[in-house]
Amino acid sequence: MQAGSAQEWSVDGRAARSARTRRAIVDAMRALHDEGDLRPTAPRIAERAGVSVRTVWQHFDDLETLMVEAGHRDLEIASGFVEPIDPDLPVAERIGALVEQRAVMFEAMAPPWRAARLHAPFSAQIRANRDRMMDLARAQVCELFAGEIAASDDPDTLLDALVVATGWATWESLRTDIHLDVEPAKKALRLWVSSMIVTC
Repeated sequence: MQAGSAQEWSVDGRAARSARTRRAIVDAMRALHDEGDLRPTAPRIAERAGVSVRTVWQHFDDLETLMVEAGHRDLEIASGFVEPIDPDLPVAERIGALVEQRAVMFEAMAPPWRAARLHAPFSAQIRANRDRMMDLARAQVCELFAGEIAASDDPDTLLDALVVATGWATWESLRTDIHLDVEPAKKALRLWVSSMIVTC
């Protein structure tokens, strides 16, 4: 009985160490993304994780597999930024709350999402991770502005427009294409979303 228990502890310990190593490799890739290295090599990832390159390949078949795992981790982290917004608030307050929430999320998640965007054309699973995130964002917008969408002459188009306007690609364009700081970018986004809801 005692021997069996010791064996179980040994197996559990190995599994825990393996999971920690796997997470360390994923976190190393994400840290390199944060530093602007959007295509890190296995040696750089291994060095950052404090493991050998061989260990990286023991846990992941290739860099795409590692990117996919990092994408799952990104989804976990991004979901932590999403808090319920009262749908009974005045529309201006709902818009403001959503913009604030999305801005915080987008600023935190921009580096790994930039990396994922580079790899997405070559990976169906990375695209599936992206689509899952978009589905969650769409559901939040649909719930938050259900009354305004239902009252619109073209509810489907309004929903599509709101999803795009409040999505990361729009935020990235505001921040990097026209070089807005965070506060002006939030102001522009609030104006855009407000105008769509009022005019529709």
